[in-house]
Amino acid sequence: MKMIKILSAAAVILTSASVLTVSNAYADEVVKVGIDAAYKPFAYVDTNGELAGLEVDLTKAVCAEAKLNCQITNVPWDGIWTALETGTIDMIGTTVTETGPRLEKYDATRIIYKVGYAYLVPESADISKGIEGLKGQSIGTIVGTQSYYDFIKATLGNDTQIQGYDSPDAAVLDLDAGRIAAFQNDNLQLQQQFVSTGKYKLVAEPSFDKRFVGEGRGWFFRKGSKELVAKIDKGLDTVIASGKLNELGQKYLKTNLTSQ
Repeated sequence: MKMIKILSAAAVILTSASVLTVSNAYADEVVKVGIDAAYKPFAYVDTNGELAGLEVDLTKAVCAEAKLNCQITNVPWDGIWTALETGTIDMIGTTVTETGPRLEKYDATRIIYKVGYAYLVPESADISKGIEGLKGQSIGTIVGTQSYYDFIKATLGNDTQIQGYDSPDAAVLDLDAGRIAAFQNDNLQLQQQFVSTGKYKLVAEPSFDKRFVGEGRGWFFRKGSKELVAKIDKGLDTVIASGKLNELGQKYLKTNLTSQ
């Protein structure tokens, strides 16, 4: 298994060309939000060099409702927790699975939406044996996401060879080349970015086993951020009640997003 990379604060790459500020006249303090822009349509850098995507639009909407002055910066996933812990950012705006160990270490918002886990293969692949047919083969996933590793080992065996990647695009390049048998990720990402092209398919229905997917996904903060979390939660409540979350879900994923 590829070792999970641990980066120092100095190694965290902030893409200065991709910074958005959500200003508000009522907010004096800047809330620094880090989002990994390598996950289109959740977050990406558009042709103008600007941050875009569902998570970017949702963060902007929530910060406006919460009357917070939020500065959104592109922070790669493999350095995003270090950036949070060292104060480089105040909030991880990439939605993250809320698990017991994470909630013990960090503060988090309410559940924003739920996802399942699934395996992606080329459209031509034989999936007649389902997930069982992947056993004994090399599987790709996103490096640094422990719940993905746990899910793969639980469904395919502890001795499964797991290859970690920094982005879905990098993993699927190896999938196309035959260097891995399948790419494991969340179902929304896989369905929107890859299955929708007609070139790929899921091996089986997504799993919503709470041992791995947790209760759902939310935003994370350093311990001791309860006041900020309360403001963000209030903004989230308003945005979700207004139907804005489902509007973004339809825009970017062609599906409604539920936190229930």
